[in-house]
Amino acid sequence: MGSCQESTRLGLRLAVMMLACGAAGARCDDAFMPIADVKKLSSGEGDRGPPVRIRGVVTWRWQPRHVHCIVQDETGGIWINIVASREQKIWAGDDADLERIVVGDEVEIEGRLEPGGYAPNVLPISIRSLGRRPLPTPIEVDDAGFFSGYVHLRRIVVEGVVQGFRDAGEEGWLLLMERSARPFVAKVPRSAAADPSATLVDATVRLTGVVGTVFNTRGQYLHPSLHVGSAMEVEILELPPKPFGIAFTPLEGLAHFGSAPPGGHRVRTEGTVSYAVPGECFYVQEGSTGVRVAVRQREVPRPGDQVEIAGFIDRSRDFAGLAEAVYRVVGRVNPPDPRRLSPAQILEISRRARAKGQMAQPGDFDGCLIRFSAMLIDSRNTPEGALLLLDSAGESVTARLSREQSGRLPPLESGSVVDVTGILQIDLGERFRARPANADIGNGSVIDRLTLLIPSATDVSVIKSAPWWNARRLSIALATLAAVLVATIGWLGLLRRQVAVQSLRLAGEMQQRRDAAVEFQASLRERNRLAANLHDTLLQSLAGAGFQLDTCRRAVARADLGDTSDHLDVARRMLKHAVEELRGSVWALRTMPMAGQSFYDAVVALVAHLGSGHAAKISVSAEGEPFGIPNFVAGNLLLVAQEAIRNAIHHGHPDAVDVLVAYDAVARQIRVSVADDGGGFAVGNEAGPAQGHFGVQGMRERIGSLGGTLQIDSRPGEGTRITAVITTPAYDAELEQPAEEGGKPDTLP
Repeated sequence: MGSCQESTRLGLRLAVMMLACGAAGARCDDAFMPIADVKKLSSGEGDRGPPVRIRGVVTWRWQPRHVHCIVQDETGGIWINIVASREQKIWAGDDADLERIVVGDEVEIEGRLEPGGYAPNVLPISIRSLGRRPLPTPIEVDDAGFFSGYVHLRRIVVEGVVQGFRDAGEEGWLLLMERSARPFVAKVPRSAAADPSATLVDATVRLTGVVGTVFNTRGQYLHPSLHVGSAMEVEILELPPKPFGIAFTPLEGLAHFGSAPPGGHRVRTEGTVSYAVPGECFYVQEGSTGVRVAVRQREVPRPGDQVEIAGFIDRSRDFAGLAEAVYRVVGRVNPPDPRRLSPAQILEISRRARAKGQMAQPGDFDGCLIRFSAMLIDSRNTPEGALLLLDSAGESVTARLSREQSGRLPPLESGSVVDVTGILQIDLGERFRARPANADIGNGSVIDRLTLLIPSATDVSVIKSAPWWNARRLSIALATLAAVLVATIGWLGLLRRQVAVQSLRLAGEMQQRRDAAVEFQASLRERNRLAANLHDTLLQSLAGAGFQLDTCRRAVARADLGDTSDHLDVARRMLKHAVEELRGSVWALRTMPMAGQSFYDAVVALVAHLGSGHAAKISVSAEGEPFGIPNFVAGNLLLVAQEAIRNAIHHGHPDAVDVLVAYDAVARQIRVSVADDGGGFAVGNEAGPAQGHFGVQGMRERIGSLGGTLQIDSRPGEGTRITAVITTPAYDAELEQPAEEGGKPDTLP
C-alpha cells in the first residue's frame, strides 16, 4: 500500500513539473526528475509510459553500434533503450548528434518510461548533449548490495578472482568471476589483455564499471554483470600463480572442509584418466572417487594417463568437479578397472550414508567406472548419440553413447539382457538439496537419477537375447490390428457413402430419362393424332379445292370466256405446292417411330425425304457395331438430326451434307454427326428464341434431357458440324413404353 502511494506521489510530482515548465515556455531545472525517483515508479505506471525528463552523465555505450547507453546522476543509473524507441516510432531526435555522444557527456533526455526486462527503462524522444563532465565516482559495495541487484546500473568498484573467459567478439572479453564463493561475469575491452589465459585467469583483479544484471524472461534477477569501459579500469591486484606450483589437494579432498576460505583460486590435484570427451572434458579416478574435469583445449588425455590438474572448483552439479582446468601428463598406467556394482547397491550405500549423516563408504562412485547387468527397456538414436533405457532389479538407469560409437553397437532388442560398462553420474535431485543433512529420510533413497556414460560400443554386450514374443511385438500387433479395424470401419463408411451417392445419381438419371421417355411417347401420340387430323381435314380440303379448280377450268373452256388457263395453272401449281408441303409435314410427324426398322434405316429414310427437291447432296454413313436403341432415345435423335439437316439446307446453302451414325456397343453409346460445307456462322452469335428461332435450343434441350452432349463447331465460310452423343444405360429398356399406335393415316394423294 505504501509503495503504491509513493508511486502515485512521484507521478503527480512529475506531471506538475512538466506542466509548470510547459506554461513557462522554457526549461527549468526542477522539471528534471532524479533517476532514483523515476525507477521507483510502479510497473503499472511504466506500462502506460508516462513522460520523463532526466539529466545525467553517460557512463556506458554499447560498442560498436552505439545503440544503447546508460546514464547516471547523483541518485542512480538507468538504461536508455534507443532501439525500442525507434521501433515504437518514439525517437524524434537527430541521429547525427546521437552518434557523437560518448561516455563522459552530460545529456538531457526527454522520453517515456517503459517497464523493461528487469528495471524501468527510458524510451528517448530526444537526447541533447551539454558537454563533457567527470564520470560519477564509483562506489564500494558489499556482497549484499552487489549480489542483490540493489546498485543496478551504477558505477562501482568490485574485486574478484578470474576463473575463466570467453571471447565476446567486438565487445571484448567476457570474464567468469567469483567473489565470496559466488559467481558473476564482467565484460572488459579487448585491450585489457592480449591473452587472458596467461594474464587474467586465476588473478585477483579490481574492476571499475557499471553494474548490470543477468535476468530471465520473467524479469527475475539471477546474478550481477559488470560493464568495464576501458583497460585502465582493470587493475590486477594479484598475478595468477603458476598452475602447478600451488598446494596439492588429494582427489578425494576436493571441496572439503578447510580452516581458511578457499578464495576462489585454482586447486591442484592428480588422478588416472578413465574417460575422455575431446574438446569438452575428461574424468579422473582414484579408488572410489571420480571427478569430472572441464578443459578448454581440444586435445585431452587418454584413458590410463596419470595427469596433474589445476582447475577451479565447479559446483554446477551435485558433486564438485573442476572447470577451466589445465593439465599435464605425468605418467602412464593401466586404465582403472570397472567396479562391478548394481544400481541397487549404489542406492543402498547412499541411503546408509544419508541416514547416518556421514560420507558414503567406500564411496558414492559418482564419476567412477562401474559395470552391471540390466534389461534393455528401450533404445533410440538422438543427434547426440545413442540413448539406452535400462532396468536393473527395478532401478532405472539411462545410458548414453556418443554418436561416433552408436553406429558400432551390436543389434539390440527391447527385453534383451546386456552387460554395460561406463562412468556413473548421480543426480541427487531437489529432494536432497531441500532436506537437512540430519533429517529423517526413512528407507527412501536420496538419488533422483542415475546416468551411465558408455565410453565405446565394446562396453555393451548382449548376454541374453530378448524373447521373440515381447511387449514391443505385442504392442505392434495390437496397433496393427487396431489400424486394420479402423481402416475397415472407415472403408465401410466410405463405401456406404459412395453407394448412397451413386444411388441418388442413378435415381436422378433414371427419373430424367423416364421423363424424356414419357414426353416422347406423349409427343408421339400427339403427332399421330395431328397427322390423322391433317389428313382427314386440311389435305382433303385442299384436294377438293384442286378438283373444283379443274372443274372451273373446264367450264370456262366450254363457255369460251376467254383464255384464263394461265391464271388457273398458277392456282393449281400453288395448291399442288401446298399439298406437297403438307404431305412432307405429315410424313415427318407420322414416321418418327422406328416401326421395327433399325435406327440407321430410319436416318436413311429421313435423309431421303429431306433431300428431295434440294440441290445439296446428302449422304449417310455408319461405323461401329449397331445395338438396340430404345424408341424414345432414337426418336429424340431423329428429331435432332432432322433439325440439323434442315438448318444446314435452309441457312447454310451447302453443296454437300454428310450424316454419320457411330455406334460403341461396349459403352452403349451412339453418336450422330451432321456436317455441311455451307456458309457457317460464329458459334454463340446464332439467332435464338429472342429472334423467333428455337431450333438450336430445342436440340440442346432434347439431348440434355437424355444426359447427352451436343457440340456445335462452325466458323463463317467453313461450314458447320453438329454432333450429338447419348449413352443408353441398361435400365432404358425398363423405361421403354410402347407408343399408342392409333390408326395409320391414309396415303396422301
